[in-house]
Amino acid sequence: MLLKLAWLNIWRNKRRTIITTTSVFFAVVLAIIFRSLTDGIYDNMIHNVVSYSSGYLQIHQKGYWDEQSIDNTFEEDDQLYQELLKNPKVTHIMPRLQTFALASYSEKTKGVLVLGIDPVKEKEVNNLHDKIVAGEYIQDINDNAVVLGEGLASQLKLKVNDTLVLLGQGYHASSAAAKFRVKGLIKLGAIELNNNVVYMPLQQSQYMHGAENRLTSVSVMLDKSTNLEDLKHALQKSINTDRYEVMSWKEMMPEMDQFIEADSTGHYIIIGVLYFIISFGLFGTLLMMIFERKHELGILIAIGMKKQLLAIVLLLEAIMISLIGCFTGVIAGFLVIKWFTAYPIHFTGELKEVYEDYGIESIIYFSSHEKIFIVQTLIVLLLSILLAFYPGYKVMKLKPVEAINS
Repeated sequence: MLLKLAWLNIWRNKRRTIITTTSVFFAVVLAIIFRSLTDGIYDNMIHNVVSYSSGYLQIHQKGYWDEQSIDNTFEEDDQLYQELLKNPKVTHIMPRLQTFALASYSEKTKGVLVLGIDPVKEKEVNNLHDKIVAGEYIQDINDNAVVLGEGLASQLKLKVNDTLVLLGQGYHASSAAAKFRVKGLIKLGAIELNNNVVYMPLQQSQYMHGAENRLTSVSVMLDKSTNLEDLKHALQKSINTDRYEVMSWKEMMPEMDQFIEADSTGHYIIIGVLYFIISFGLFGTLLMMIFERKHELGILIAIGMKKQLLAIVLLLEAIMISLIGCFTGVIAGFLVIKWFTAYPIHFTGELKEVYEDYGIESIIYFSSHEKIFIVQTLIVLLLSILLAFYPGYKVMKLKPVEAINS
């Protein structure tokens, strides 16, 4: 009966209900968009650096990370691949041979990161072919060609079909030198990587360095970034840790992890202020609701309705209005996030230059993780319910004669 009474009450004054619902609606939408924006920026930053270089998790020979030399490589191990792929949280594995070399064209020379990759797997996992801005992507493992970061090509002043000379150190101190045709230029979101990376087929890299069938690492991609630590511990139990070492991107790139932690602290302060503003907006609408009905509430108490039951009815009304506002807010927030996920915001002009000076891609991405919608909606709903206790408190203190004469 109380639920039915509360439901009928909220629609007796449609204007008041719509105003209160709208305030909850905008609170949910704003909270979802802000959280999606911040999480999207971090996820994109991590993806741009991690996916195209180390992977979310990396398996390498024990001791390799302390001395990143091609002499600390290991032979390709089919049994290791099978163990990794047994875990349902592992989506893909990518064998890589990572080295450093001098890249030269004409009179320009620069130190570069050389990544020997499986072109087919990189295409499937990272859509590397979609990042090509000039020329073509590497087609197969026997293609005697390389793909360069657009920034690196600009520094060396070379174009597609030019010849790039690479000079480095091979396996067991042998010399590693070769010439490659530049098949394509690629633009990556991580500016530093874009200015330094050279991709080549894995077999070509192994042949150049005299390291046939050898790898520096196996990069592991996972289904959800939240499973990172759990997956790391699971893999440590399933593989030979006397021979191999498992490291997460947070251990390999502590500077980026610390930057995100520090920056997210500032965002928590901002979203705290947002919740504070949201609370005042909700509180204002609830106050309006109680004062507009003061005369009515006084009459109900005067004719014998218990204050406790009246307080419960008001609480139920506030909860129903909050649920309607939250439900519509989630739908609107979902549609907005979907739109910006499909069509991310691209910065231009001076703002683009500012972002790139800090080594950040000048594109704003939004995260569509379900956790964002659930958490932000629950927070706003909880705030609404907590604030809804105030009308109940006012009813308990209400004097019927004063309320009727108001």
